[in-house]
Amino acid sequence: MDLIAHAKTHFKAGRFSDAAACCREALKSGQAVVDSLMLLGSIGTLTNAAHASIPLLQLAASLAPKDISVLNALGLAHQAVQNHEQACRYFEQVLTLSPGRPETIRNLAHAQVARKDWKKAKALFSQLHSKGSFAQKDWLPYALSLHHLKEHHQAIALLREFLNIEPHNADAWHVLGMCLYDAKGASAAIPAYKTAIQKDKKKFSAYLNLTAVFNKHSNPGAAARTARELLRTEPKYFAIHVNYGLALASLGKSHEAVASFKAVIDSDPGNHPCHSNYVFYSQYLDDISPKALYERHLAWSMRHAEPLRRSWPKHRNTPDPNRRLRIGYVSPDLKGHSCAWFMLDLLAQHDHAAVEVFVYANLEQEDGVTALLKRNVDVWHNVSTLSETACARQIHEDRVDILIDLAGHTARNSLLTFACKPAPVQVTWLGYPGTTGLSAIDYRLSDPWLTPEGTPELFSEQIYNLPRVSHCFHPPAAPEPSPLPALRNGHITFGSFNTFAKISDTAARLWSSALAQVPTARLLLKSRYISSDEAREAVLDRFRRAGADLSRIDLVNGNERQHDHLQQYGQVDIALDSFPYGGMTTTCEALWMGVPVITMAGERTSARYGTSVLNAVGMGDLVATTPDEFGAIAARLAGDFDRLAHLRANLRARMANSPLCDGAGFARALEAAYRDMWTRWCQQQAKDNG
Repeated sequence: MDLIAHAKTHFKAGRFSDAAACCREALKSGQAVVDSLMLLGSIGTLTNAAHASIPLLQLAASLAPKDISVLNALGLAHQAVQNHEQACRYFEQVLTLSPGRPETIRNLAHAQVARKDWKKAKALFSQLHSKGSFAQKDWLPYALSLHHLKEHHQAIALLREFLNIEPHNADAWHVLGMCLYDAKGASAAIPAYKTAIQKDKKKFSAYLNLTAVFNKHSNPGAAARTARELLRTEPKYFAIHVNYGLALASLGKSHEAVASFKAVIDSDPGNHPCHSNYVFYSQYLDDISPKALYERHLAWSMRHAEPLRRSWPKHRNTPDPNRRLRIGYVSPDLKGHSCAWFMLDLLAQHDHAAVEVFVYANLEQEDGVTALLKRNVDVWHNVSTLSETACARQIHEDRVDILIDLAGHTARNSLLTFACKPAPVQVTWLGYPGTTGLSAIDYRLSDPWLTPEGTPELFSEQIYNLPRVSHCFHPPAAPEPSPLPALRNGHITFGSFNTFAKISDTAARLWSSALAQVPTARLLLKSRYISSDEAREAVLDRFRRAGADLSRIDLVNGNERQHDHLQQYGQVDIALDSFPYGGMTTTCEALWMGVPVITMAGERTSARYGTSVLNAVGMGDLVATTPDEFGAIAARLAGDFDRLAHLRANLRARMANSPLCDGAGFARALEAAYRDMWTRWCQQQAKDNG
């Protein structure tokens, strides 16, 4: 038997060292050069040395350019080094020379999956499936291709077929859960994810998806239990701490949530979304100083944003202070989300002769609110499929003059886009209660009530206070305010519809003080998470420690449609604001339903939303500056049924006629601020170029 025959025998038997030795001997003697090079290259690919294999295979291909074995081996080598595009080219050459080869179609299909070209992958897998040439490794990539193409029902049918063959395949159950979720919702997906875990306790991605589904569908208790189940056996699987932290926050356990996010970023320092979670949920803590809070935000910027500073582009925007400005808004929340209620009237009232409005929406799915917002936008980009840097390039190419961040460190934020400095003037506003920490953002748009002179709060941005409230509320369609509940109940009902994450120990003490000052009053707490035993116990424990009479606290489920949610204000006489993260939308909604809100002004923006809103509607007397004053205001207001009844009947009209709902006035104030910011930039350009 000649050397190359020996080499092939050793290769098929997996004796790669012996095969390689035969190939080298063959090359020395000039025997079967192409076959020897091809086998050596293939051995390198199979033994994690694909980088070294590629030159050998390229030499073989130069000697035998139409040898399909060599071309196929080159494709596999490039696939092994993640050069998927080049791999596809070689597999396509093989199929041009020898059409219909199942193994090459398979290789090309898997390479297209790696490239995320789902359409091409689907077509190739379909060929294999129709020919009866399917291999075990083909089922799941084919199903994933269908899933990404949103052909969920076909994917489900395919996976059911595969599970009839391999009923214990945890990966298949996991992918089935993904497809079922998109096709039929959470109730269909959850059993599939649970089955994946049952089949393989190491199927960590199923735990991740299951906790994500529970979180998204208002079941943080189940999300937390699922995360703990995994952490009991895999305490170092830090990825689960992201979803665990979100669940803990929803359960009202903000300190534990922050610790969970910290565990992730300690193990994965480059995880900027989780690092944003860490700084965002730190805003909920009532025992963190302004300096420490600022330092956490600055650390995010130093780790994730500052490295992008060296790639800041040169801005070629014409420095004319009087020309029409290009204003860009960036947000993931331009849909049925609370932030959208503060954008509707602004976009509707913008003076398009003075500003051209661009929107960069990081939206997974648009809805009816999106359609309303789009009507008043000149240029709308959905950037959900773009990377942060690609989004920055689009903004820079659009020559936006002033770019406004509407998300801060909230979910799906675009702070890394802002870190690329795509616009000459950058501003943060609306969606986040404090600094971003980014040196790339020039201004934080605010007002004197949110950030008064002498505030101990620290910012990386320059504060730009409007001379009026810095928000404009678009009232939702709502039922008429009901008569004052106290008149039929014979007692005052305090209430809060804020998320449990905002009910800190300090908030519980403030509200307990109100209950103590009004001995016949009750406190109604509404939350979508109230059905969770863990959530109820966590919040009630805060009031227990604050010395409240728990028998006077009513917990109400809040998982309902907006009309019903607003109608439940018919059970509340006086709303109590949370602290140190106050309500913004909830405060506006309460006022719209005729329910006055008592708030306490704190030393940071998150603790001053109520101050800003109440002063805008002429109710600054309901703003406390100390816990004792909070209780005294509650007692005074609770004892004045005439005032409460008058507010119930007239607060909506009062609010509608206030600066808080003056869309035109707000748009003019904001445009004046933009013009001033732009003029400053133009003046700086003149200095720099003078």
